[in-house]
Amino acid sequence: MKHVDEWLDTVSMDENECYAKFVLDNKRWPAWKKMFYEKWMAQFKLFCTFEGERYRVTGASRLGDVWLTKDFDQHTGYQKRVDVDSCSAWSPTP
Repeated sequence: MKHVDEWLDTVSMDENECYAKFVLDNKRWPAWKKMFYEKWMAQFKLFCTFEGERYRVTGASRLGDVWLTKDFDQHTGYQKRVDVDSCSAWSPTP
């Protein structure tokens, strides 16, 4: 499994992947920092495809996995924790 931090440190020229890295980088910040910027970061939603289905990305853990939910209105918590390399088709919309 690739740790999300390792994935964040790789260069990509793909615009959607760069957007995903921007959002996931924020989700890896310490809680105090996320709370400080929450007012502005709330507008940046992230979605991906996992095993042929669309999910909202709600976070990334220090263990390296990415948090997914089928509920597109959910902004915290998760239904699945997956390897970042198993996600594709990153975008700000479902």
